[in-house]
Amino acid sequence: MLHNALEITREYRLDFDVLEADWDDPLLPEVTSKVLGRKTTYTMTRTGLLAWSLMEVAHVQMADVTCAGWMKIVISTGSDFDEQAFRAEVAEVIARVKGVRSDRWSRATNFVVPASLQATIANVVAIPLGAPSTQLP
Repeated sequence: MLHNALEITREYRLDFDVLEADWDDPLLPEVTSKVLGRKTTYTMTRTGLLAWSLMEVAHVQMADVTCAGWMKIVISTGSDFDEQAFRAEVAEVIARVKGVRSDRWSRATNFVVPASLQATIANVVAIPLGAPSTQLP
């Protein structure tokens, strides 16, 4: 029997905290509510806001904050996944979150975030050739 391997998920490493100290800035609930488009009742850091904002990007299943200024992003892939569009949307989210003003003065407000996004793991599933896509888990 012939089989075809199709990618179903992919993990990315997003390095976002480069040369900047303001990712731990506290952001008031009114600010985070405006960015997220829903009411929040607690103060969160800019890093937390980035993770929450990335969850709104198409195909993102998880945005997990790790140590040392990087984030693990797990996405679902399929025939409609466009990596260039995904990367562009992630860049827009980073720029939007970076542009949010906090109560703390930022010494790095004029820096462009040199974030990098690289695929680290891809998961595949084997299905018989010609099988309908509804058989995917």
